[in-house]
Amino acid sequence: MVTGSHIPDDRNGIKLTKESGEVLKTDEEDILRNVGYARTAEYEKPLQESLFDKNGIFKEDHNLPEAECETEAINIYVHRYSNVFKDKPLSHKKIVLYQHSAVGRDIVQEIFEGLGADVVPIERSDKFIAVDTEKVSIDTTSLLQKASREHKPFAIITTDGDSDRPLLADENGSFLPGDKLGALASIFLNPDFISIPISANDAVVSSLDKRGIKVIQTRIGSPYIIDAMDRELKRNPNSKVASWECNGGFLLGSDWSINNRTLKSLPTRDAVLPLICVLLLAANNNQTVSGLVTSSLPNRYTHADVIDEKSRGCEVYTAEMGKSIIKMLSPENSDISQVDFTEEGIKANGVDCSTGTVHNLTWIKEKFCNYFTNERGFTDIVSINFIDGIRIAFSNNDVAHLRPSGNAPEFRIYATADTQEAANRIVGKAADIIPNIIRDFIMKESGE
Repeated sequence: MVTGSHIPDDRNGIKLTKESGEVLKTDEEDILRNVGYARTAEYEKPLQESLFDKNGIFKEDHNLPEAECETEAINIYVHRYSNVFKDKPLSHKKIVLYQHSAVGRDIVQEIFEGLGADVVPIERSDKFIAVDTEKVSIDTTSLLQKASREHKPFAIITTDGDSDRPLLADENGSFLPGDKLGALASIFLNPDFISIPISANDAVVSSLDKRGIKVIQTRIGSPYIIDAMDRELKRNPNSKVASWECNGGFLLGSDWSINNRTLKSLPTRDAVLPLICVLLLAANNNQTVSGLVTSSLPNRYTHADVIDEKSRGCEVYTAEMGKSIIKMLSPENSDISQVDFTEEGIKANGVDCSTGTVHNLTWIKEKFCNYFTNERGFTDIVSINFIDGIRIAFSNNDVAHLRPSGNAPEFRIYATADTQEAANRIVGKAADIIPNIIRDFIMKESGE
């Protein structure tokens, strides 16, 4: 599937799906090797024999065939929810649907109208609009707040362009981050096991722990959380397992009994299920969406942003450089995924710390202390996690997480704090710090 979601409209993503489910990391080696063979064969052709011109563009346009079984697939997906959520449970609830250019906009409307909601579609567009459900733009924020004022809804919903990532705003137009959306959906579903990425709001993890739900944190990306679900099902075949990403996409790893009916497993990103779960949770408790969030989850806030080669001071940054920077600032012992700096000394997730390891971990901490300084508003570093990128926890409970993209010249910044203002400040400061890290890396590589 060639797909556009939250990316700029001059770019495309490509997503491969097997008959058995999503492509996992264990599949990628064979895929990339064969892609390499095909590329080599094409690149070795003379220009006149190649399918592509000198700019890498197809010489001839290739129209895609008409989609087969599209109507059948849509009907199966709509029935998936209409069959389980009977008796119009969202009757008398006004829900604004921001349609934009989302491929699933009409399907989402059909599903929620089938649940009894009074759906008000707005802002339909024939031009592609990039909607990021994690880094919500100022334009999207303004649109949500305007829709709240004009329509006074129970909630506002939308998805990204390819409709596998949801976005939910409460009755005031306030955006609910995907990790909190997933947590509330889990409260509704009550699973035995959840796998979520390391970038998730730490208060979400603790709140689910307190409910007796087993929580495993993984590297960022659906292949990793799917792998964690698969491992849990091998250990406990009857376990009810689910997972989600911070972009809101929800994955159901087991069949689920709801209203004496079975909701079949769907271990790939789904935007509709978490929206239904959270809206029903609020409706069943006679709460507003904002009231549900306040009463169900701790006051802990997140923010995220991206630094790329267009950012000041990052003009020479590349994806490979990002990987090298993370390697430089990670432990020499790759078995170490978490380091805690305590009054008793350095503790590294079950690994015996030799003198050399202690020196290495101390050096890493000192390097970050030089970037995340008191003058910039940061307190002492109490732990660093290396599961995916580098996640730094400070003594005042602030968290800064730096993670480069695997294939794009981008450095994503995640922040968690006790107030939204503090989370925003961390991201702003980190945006100043990353150019310094890049500069120091370049100087080290050049021997200066």
